[in-house]
Amino acid sequence: MIAGESAVFILLLFTGVYFIRKSILKELALVNEKKNFTLSVTHELKTPIASSKLFLETLINRNLPKEHEKSILKKVYNDQNRLQQLVEDILLASKLDEHKVKLYPKQINLYDFVVSTTQNMVGENNVRYNIPKDLVVELDPFYFSSVIQNLHSNAVKYSEKEIIWEAEVKGEMVYLRIKDFGNGIPKKERQNVFKLFYRMGDEDTRSSKGTGLGLYLVNKIVTLHNGKISIAENKPQGTIIEIEIQQKWQRKKQYS
Repeated sequence: MIAGESAVFILLLFTGVYFIRKSILKELALVNEKKNFTLSVTHELKTPIASSKLFLETLINRNLPKEHEKSILKKVYNDQNRLQQLVEDILLASKLDEHKVKLYPKQINLYDFVVSTTQNMVGENNVRYNIPKDLVVELDPFYFSSVIQNLHSNAVKYSEKEIIWEAEVKGEMVYLRIKDFGNGIPKKERQNVFKLFYRMGDEDTRSSKGTGLGLYLVNKIVTLHNGKISIAENKPQGTIIEIEIQQKWQRKKQYS
């Protein structure tokens, strides 16, 4: 009887230790993710501010040829766009976490929407749009533009070659894909990259820019549209991100 009670006590003790350890590890992982987020946001905020300041000081203190001035102003403009996008992503993430987003879907031409959203984004990549020019979908253009912008900026960041946007219709479903030819996303990371704050690698040694907000926002907004998102390999090299959405919403309930 004593042996049985001891065995039960030891089992309960080890079970308690297991769950406490699991909880501690989860908290430590969250603390590390928040630390990485703080470091990356600090860097992402400081860099365009410092860069713009330096460029503007050059314009003020030196008499430069018009073409050189135009080139510098374009860099300042790009820095400010980058800063604006970061602030908008942070504010949007906060709204999504607090469930304060209400969608107002409209029928839009998908080809025109993707082209107009991406055509002024920075990047030297060759971009192709294999989207039917008469394809109409029902989306909230304000929020879905964040989906397009974040996916495109990731492709620009990690791919040195061509970027391809394509879409096809199967029944009532539309499949929108972006393909790049970068290093790709390992299979074990493909679910993690949609988590808030998550970025592959360590912030102290990582060379690429970012905050860990982009794909989190993409996933949240696609889900609000009753859609699905998935990641696959773009053989022989790169990544394919596919969004599955209804061509036309059947509005049977309110989305908020």
